Amino acid sequence: MDRKGQLNSDQFVRLVTQNQKKILAFILYYVPIYSDAEDILQETLATLWRKFDDYEIGTDFLMWGITVARYEVLRHYRSRKTAGKFHFDERLQEVIETETPSHLDRFDDRIDTLRQCLKKLSSSETTLLNMRYEQELTFAKIGYRLGLSSVAVFKRIGKIHERLVHCIRLYFAGEERL
Repeated sequence: MDRKGQLNSDQFVRLVTQNQKKILAFILYYVPIYSDAEDILQETLATLWRKFDDYEIGTDFLMWGITVARYEVLRHYRSRKTAGKFHFDERLQEVIETETPSHLDRFDDRIDTLRQCLKKLSSSETTLLNMRYEQELTFAKIGYRLGLSSVAVFKRIGKIHERLVHCIRLYFAGEERL
């Protein structure tokens, strides 16, 4: 790889690192199945890399990434429609093509708030979330390690999620009153 190619590669990695979570959040807004969203993200990143020479340094990489992701989401739904797995509503296509979810505007604020709310959890709750999301263990494996049923683990994680959502909503409700 020549110097120009290395520079492009380094720039691309930096831009993807800065924006990947927001692009995934956009995809998840329309494709709630996480494994499908991850596949779409990979296709999006591959397309961005192939077309990176067309990208103008200094322009909004996130919006470019969301534009590419939007087409990948549409392609995902069209392929499912063709396979007979999904009824693709033309209104959904219109929404995907024209709307950028407003939650992306405050994505960084929400992440910071989530971090603050996570600090309020007990160590056992933090451990439970770590096992599920960092170690990617199934409910059954967590239950086995902790001597609980998978249903009990599922319920505990559900209650933790409810508390986190409540904490985040309280924070943003208080902020709106300012």
